[in-house]
Amino acid sequence: MKLTLEQAATRLGKSKRQVLYLIRNGSLQAEKLAGHWFIDSEHLPLEPEQQRSVERKQRQLRAAIEEALVIEPETEQKRYSVLDLKAFQIALPLYRQACQALTEEHPASRGLKRVLELLSQGCHRFDRQEKAETYRAARDQASLAVCELVLTDSEAATQLQRSIEQDLMAALAGLLRRMDSQRRSSR
Repeated sequence: MKLTLEQAATRLGKSKRQVLYLIRNGSLQAEKLAGHWFIDSEHLPLEPEQQRSVERKQRQLRAAIEEALVIEPETEQKRYSVLDLKAFQIALPLYRQACQALTEEHPASRGLKRVLELLSQGCHRFDRQEKAETYRAARDQASLAVCELVLTDSEAATQLQRSIEQDLMAALAGLLRRMDSQRRSSR
C-alpha cells in the first residue's frame, strides 16, 4: 500500500522532516510522483516487537518445512508408500476430524479427501513434473478446504482451518520444495 509522507510519518512516529531525511540518506525507499513522496508500507521498518513476531513466524515456518523434508531412516521394507509422506500423515487425521465434526459431505471434508487422493496420485507418479503438478493441485485443494472452513462459523472449523494452514500447508510446501530441488539437481 502506498503511503503519503504524512501517513508514513504517523506510522513511524516521526515528523515529516525526519522521514524526508530517511528517504534522502537511503534508509527508506520512496518514490516521488507529481512532486509528492510516496512510501510503500512494506518498506517501513517494523517496531521491535513486530520484528520479533515476524522472525518467530519465519523460524516456525522454516522448522515445519524442514520437518516435512525429513526422510525417515530406511526400514526393512524398501518400498515407497503414500503413508511415508508427511503431508499424507497430517492430512489423514484432519480428514477424519472434519468428517466427525462437520460430516463427510461438508465441502471442507470433501476437499481434504481430494487432498489425500492427490497426494496418493502424486506419490505414485514417475514423471517429476507430473508429480509436482499433482502436489500443487493438492495444495490448491487444501486452500479451498481452508476457505470452506472459514465460511463455516464454528470452533471445530476454526481449529481445522488453523491445523491445515499451519501444519498441512507447511508439509505440502516441503514436498514441493523437495521436488524443486530434485529438478534443479537433475539438470
